Amino acid sequence: MMNELLFVRLLKSADTNKDAKISKDEMTAWQDQLFTQIDANKDGFVTRGELLDFRTAKMEDFRKTHPKAEGDDKHPGPGPADDADDNEPRGPRDHDRADRHGPHRHGERHHDRRDARDMGPGGKMGGHGPMMGPRFFRMLDEDHDGKISKAEASAATDKLFTMLDTDKDGQITIDDMPDRPL
Repeated sequence: MMNELLFVRLLKSADTNKDAKISKDEMTAWQDQLFTQIDANKDGFVTRGELLDFRTAKMEDFRKTHPKAEGDDKHPGPGPADDADDNEPRGPRDHDRADRHGPHRHGERHHDRRDARDMGPGGKMGGHGPMMGPRFFRMLDEDHDGKISKAEASAATDKLFTMLDTDKDGQITIDDMPDRPL
């Protein structure tokens, strides 16, 4: 599903002519524009701090424009169920969850198997998540100098384009996405 998610994200951000195809030129222009935005001090390199600051600012902007995304839609606010003891299962699903993971509030996340280095502020997944974690940064930083150069960013974008353009026609389209059962 990762390829499909990347494709949708690229359609929203890189497909400038909105033809549902992402050309190599569009991808390069998007990468150049993104690199320039992230490189806060304009030194031609992106540091992990600049990347995290950029991501944090984008998440804050998203939260301002999408206030519902912050809360839990399945349990939107106080109600009769909130009077119950939070450690007690409320139904069959909650009971199963409590048996597997121990008692906890609906919506809490367990981090027992997640790498703390990929957690966002406050230990929450999704603040920066794996795509902004140290492993992602190290993957792009090919010369391991602690910063991503424009050349390293371009090389990563070229690899991404090649990976997503499975039919090798020079553009990423829905035809490049794998057929998956619903």
